[in-house]
Amino acid sequence: MTLVGLRPAHRRIGIPDGVYEARPGNVTIEEDGLVYHFIASPAALLDGLLPVSLTGSARLASAVAGADIVHCLAREWAGPYERAARAAGAAFVETPLVHPGQPFSGDGAADVARYGRDDAVIGLTEWEAGWYRDHGARRAFATGVGPIMRAPIPARTPERAEILFVGRKERYKGYDALRGAAILVWRERPDARFVIIGQRRFLGPAPLPDARWSEPGVVSEARKAGAYARATIFAMPSDHETFGHTYVEAWCAGRPVIAGDIAPLREVVREGIDGLHAANRPRAVADAILTLLADPARAAAMGAAGRVRAAEAFTWPAIAAKTEAAYHAAQLA
Repeated sequence: MTLVGLRPAHRRIGIPDGVYEARPGNVTIEEDGLVYHFIASPAALLDGLLPVSLTGSARLASAVAGADIVHCLAREWAGPYERAARAAGAAFVETPLVHPGQPFSGDGAADVARYGRDDAVIGLTEWEAGWYRDHGARRAFATGVGPIMRAPIPARTPERAEILFVGRKERYKGYDALRGAAILVWRERPDARFVIIGQRRFLGPAPLPDARWSEPGVVSEARKAGAYARATIFAMPSDHETFGHTYVEAWCAGRPVIAGDIAPLREVVREGIDGLHAANRPRAVADAILTLLADPARAAAMGAAGRVRAAEAFTWPAIAAKTEAAYHAAQLA
């Protein structure tokens, strides 16, 4: 298997150090039986920021040569990857991660037309796969996703009232609502602490000026795992999400989650069983937090149910098997 990506202009978590130490140009690294191709782009800085790719299919040609299947997981690259796949005679599979109704998030006319051409489209929920079928995809599959963690979660008792958020600090992910919710929560639970892990958005608001609100930024895998272990509740009340793998990560630690109240997340998180749903508004998020803090036994039961769900439904071997089935269907197209 070969993985192809853009050579980043700045250091990013998960990119091998050898990529940054190499000479200018394309970089190829072999590790654990996988081959990684990082394609250099003359506009790498813009390519990493814009909702479209400036990298042409010709730059991808050598990386995909000889492939039977080209699977694109970055919608911004889908156009060049599709053209490179067709030129190589390979089946083209895509995981678009559509956010209907959000600008530049996969529901535009050009994207929808491409889904109809794809040999297979992979969604992360049945709701998402159904959306692709309704918009012309000939073969759409749902695979789910697993925890993206490279450090074990320590076994420990959670804090009495610590609310954790892990994700980009975007309004749509609930970051702004959580800021407003914290002030409401403190009126009833002044002991509550909020820990916000993730990348700050461009021109986003500054952290709340309160010692009970902590924003460590992007952290190591070990520190992230420790944060899940300490958390009482995980809260990411997104109003645009295809799945939300951080819910599964929180379940791996046995913690209840607060998810957004949208169709794909109602499929992932079972209301009242392994978490709660809340609208992406401060009052709704605060009410959900206070509900769980007021009933530790119920919160613990939800976390335990989530742990079972993660172990049974969202393991990487299970997801790999579903993905392989989509590949077989694409090759038969």
